[in-house]
Amino acid sequence: MAYKDSLFRSIFGNEKSALALYRALDGGAGLGDDARVEMTTLDENLLTSRRNDLSFIVDDSLVVIAEHQATVNGNMPYRMLGYACRLLDGLVVDRKTLYGSARVPIPRLRFIMLYNGRAPFPDRKTLLLSDAYKSGAGYDGVSLELKVEAFNVNEGRNRVILEACEELKGYALFVEGTRRGEAELLAQGENRERATIEAIRRAIRDCKEAGFLLDFWERMSREEINMLVTEWNMETALAVREEEGFERGVEIGEKRGEKRGEKRGEKRGRKEGVAQGHRDILELIDKGYTLEELARELKAKTAGPSA
Repeated sequence: MAYKDSLFRSIFGNEKSALALYRALDGGAGLGDDARVEMTTLDENLLTSRRNDLSFIVDDSLVVIAEHQATVNGNMPYRMLGYACRLLDGLVVDRKTLYGSARVPIPRLRFIMLYNGRAPFPDRKTLLLSDAYKSGAGYDGVSLELKVEAFNVNEGRNRVILEACEELKGYALFVEGTRRGEAELLAQGENRERATIEAIRRAIRDCKEAGFLLDFWERMSREEINMLVTEWNMETALAVREEEGFERGVEIGEKRGEKRGEKRGEKRGRKEGVAQGHRDILELIDKGYTLEELARELKAKTAGPSA
């Protein structure tokens, strides 16, 4: 199933905005506005499903791979490893040189995650690939490490960074404004899809009045706004479903743990519940359910059989 680029990719998927974002995250140190930037963002193709949010090379010496996340994802270091391997493969034009005696120079890599979800998250956090390693086999060392620097970019968090990048601040204002407006309209009894449409329109208007992302909003067509509504509702559905799957999984795990006397029951059940939640959503999408039908079906699945 093919989706258009997310709002994040649309805003930052050009050389000027990508450089402004990176300079803000890096405190502006060492890079001027004239730094050379080449976009290398991955797209899906027939041979691979690897697709990242944003990546670019700075001055031929640094590859920055950035991912935007609205939910906490502990697998981000492993995902970044896959992106890095594919990007580096593309940068080595003549692969035969890898088998020669001369060392092939490669750019440094920096991995960044930008988080703007609803769940609590610190301003900054470091995610390590080694945290996912299994123990045992008589070896506790780390031969391969990958570090992801995670930044909370919700409105009111990491203020210095948001103030240093106008596009990022505008993005944060839009996300917060849409959430706030959507919550208000839902509380007034509006259905979710209409609440989302109106909340997005209000957030765009507020961004314009505040002077943020003016050119971007002017270029956005009605079709793209409709797609934004669809992505927003799908993101909400996934987040809610994952939380429900978590709670359901904990219950399953506790019961299995009691039956088998295993202390790992809660963790296993939680994973099974979340995985089943994702399978449910994908199945309904493949069947062509509308957003309203999707919401009703997920609610019914979560409630389970009536007594």
